[in-house]
Formats: sequence, C-alpha cells, structure tokens
Amino acid sequence: MQTVGTRELKQNPAGVIARVLAGGQDVAITVYGKPTGVRLVADQPGPKRWVSGAALNAMPTVGTDDNERLKADIASAFAADDHVTDPWQGRS
Repeated sequence: MQTVGTRELKQNPAGVIARVLAGGQDVAITVYGKPTGVRLVADQPGPKRWVSGAALNAMPTVGTDDNERLKADIASAFAADDHVTDPWQGRS
C-alpha cells in the first residue's frame, strides 16, 4: 500500500487524490512516517443507472403469447387443491 504524509496531502491534495483514483489502490496517511490508521480509498463504481438505446433495442420483446404461457405455467405450478390460509386467523 502506498503512503502519503500529511504535509504532502496538505500541499498537494488534488495530486494525491488523482493518484488514488488513477491507481485504484488505497493510500495510507502518515504523520512523521508513522501510520495514522486513516486511508484514502477510491469509491467503487456501482451499477450503471442508464442503459444505452442499442442495449434496450437488443432485448427480446415480450408479447401476449408469452404472457399467456407464463400464466399457464403459474397455474400449473399450483394444484387445484392448494388452499391458502391466513396464518394469523384464529389467534388471540
């Protein structure tokens, strides 16, 4: 792990932050060469919020035939004798 002193961090904060972001590695902050227990960590990128139009166009379409097939699959998964009960019914 790389280290950076508080003096360098104070004199050149933008450079230190750029180094953390470019390298993708944590940088430990030191005072007079001794670790402080404080680190600069690059934020991990999360999932994309936006999807390109090309990616949306490449997705398969779902038509009414698919919906009917889905309903039939759900209906076949539950037998006619299945009975759903309220677990809270009859409790005081």
